[in-house]
Amino acid sequence: MYADEYGKQNEQIIVMLHGAFIVHTFGRQYALAEKYHLIVPHIMGYGNHTDQTFRTESAVAELVQYIAVFGKPVTLIGFSLGAQLAYELVCRRPDLFERAIIISPWLLKSEQEMPRILEQNENQFHSMQNKRKCRLIAFMAGLPKKQRAEFVNQMQNMSIDTVKNSVDNGIVLDDRFRSVQIPIIALAGGKEYPAIIESVKRMAAENENCSCQIWPKAAHNVPPVFAKRFNALIHAVMQK
Repeated sequence: MYADEYGKQNEQIIVMLHGAFIVHTFGRQYALAEKYHLIVPHIMGYGNHTDQTFRTESAVAELVQYIAVFGKPVTLIGFSLGAQLAYELVCRRPDLFERAIIISPWLLKSEQEMPRILEQNENQFHSMQNKRKCRLIAFMAGLPKKQRAEFVNQMQNMSIDTVKNSVDNGIVLDDRFRSVQIPIIALAGGKEYPAIIESVKRMAAENENCSCQIWPKAAHNVPPVFAKRFNALIHAVMQK
């Protein structure tokens, strides 16, 4: 599995699972490499792995194998698709993690909603096939210049099946989460899709080790747009 690493000299490891499409979702968190060892795996079907098609079981197994090699519990942070994978990881292998921050997970899904969400993601995919639009999206997402260029090239090779499988990924809130013992922060923007807001509220309601934060002014954009506040939250969590 390919991964970008920042701050290798630091002892505390933070594994960051990016959202759909944009590997450098956490581009504005890379400054934290001054204190922490940041690792950003390229999820199957994305980034340097666009030659593959995203499949949930394979992606989770690959991440478990990759993280287990560290030989000690690490901090896990995930956004959007990465948040759903983070949820699945802490449910299956909580022993691999010291703590987790799960941002904007869509865990409460219905058959009625799925076609609409899928259509939105397919439209976004087709927009990103246009290099000019892709550059603009990367700029608005807060990607540094070097990462913007990488993103445009990566998007030209991504498959529509990866998009479809990422949306209909089978990851939902279930009873397994109740027994997870590590501290977790579930976070969503107050302007997000209602099912995402309800997902983080339900996570906190079902597990006493999970706290919920709703940031009223945020939408589906916490890592890039609210970077200062989010970085401060990460630092505070790491100091506990």
